[in-house]
Amino acid sequence: MTGEKTVNLDIDPIFKICLIIFAVAAIIAIGAWINNDYIATGDEMASNGDEVTVNYIGTYYGYLGEDNAVLFDTSYSNIANDGNIAKSNDFTKKSSYSPLSYTIGGTTVLKAFGDAVIGHKVGEKVKVMLSASEGYVGANTYGTLMTSGNIMDAEITMSKEMFASAYPKVNLVNGQMVKFDTKYTWTGYALLSGNNVIVTNMPTTGTYEVYKSGDTVVNYIVTDVHDNIINYDIEVKNPVYTDGNEIQMIKIDLGGEVIYLTSVSSTEITYKTGSERVNQPLYFEIELVSIN
Repeated sequence: MTGEKTVNLDIDPIFKICLIIFAVAAIIAIGAWINNDYIATGDEMASNGDEVTVNYIGTYYGYLGEDNAVLFDTSYSNIANDGNIAKSNDFTKKSSYSPLSYTIGGTTVLKAFGDAVIGHKVGEKVKVMLSASEGYVGANTYGTLMTSGNIMDAEITMSKEMFASAYPKVNLVNGQMVKFDTKYTWTGYALLSGNNVIVTNMPTTGTYEVYKSGDTVVNYIVTDVHDNIINYDIEVKNPVYTDGNEIQMIKIDLGGEVIYLTSVSSTEITYKTGSERVNQPLYFEIELVSIN
C-alpha cells in the first residue's frame, strides 16, 4: 500500500559472524562438559574425593618378593593361595577375594593407603610404605623375657570359646575331666564347667617345641614344676632377622597370653602383645582398577 514502509529482513553481516562464533563456542563448551563428566577417556588421574577401586598386597618387613617379606593381607586370590609365599602369623584366608572400593579422603581405609593412588591413572601400580604411626595404631604392651626363670601357672581358666579355638578337635563334656595333648606337646587335662574350661598343664622337666617355621625353632625348656607353677626357659634357634636387631615376629602362646617375639639376644627376648599388625610398619603394592 502507498505510504507503508517495508521491513528490512537482511541481518547485519557482523552480527551474523558474532552469532556463529557464539554458537561454536557454546558447542565446544558443552562437548567438553559432556566429555569430562560422562565419557571416560582413560587419561583421568585419581584425586581427592574420587571413589576408586583397587587391588592390593600388604606385607611386613618389605615389599612382596623382597628378603624377609611376609604377607598379611591381599585382594588377589592367587597370592593368598600361593604356598611359596611366606604368610604372617595371623594371616587368614578369605572365602572370596575381590578388589577394594573406597572414597579418597574418606575414613574407611588408612589415610596413607587411600592417598597413595592420587595422581595415578587406571592400570598403574604404586608402592607405599606406612610407618607404624600411619598404620594400625592401637594399645600394645612391650616387654622382655629373660632367657631363664620364666613362670607359667600350671592351672589356667579360659572361656569355652577360647579353648575350642585352640583345640577344635577336643570334645568336652560338662563336669568331666578330659585328657589331651597341649600345643606344647606336653599332657594337659581340661574340665568344662559352665562356660569356662579349667586347663591343667602336666609337663615334666625337658624340652618342648612350641614353634617351628623353616630353620626357626622355639622351645620351652621346663626346668622345674612344683606348687602349681611351671618354671621354663625360652630357646630360639636360628631366628630370621630383618636387620641387625629385629626378627620376624614369632607368635608364642604363654598359656593365657599371646606374645610376638621381636628380638633375641644372649640374655633376653623382647616381645609385644596385642594384634600382630598393631604398631607395625606396613608395605603395600596398590593397583588402581577404576575411578568411578
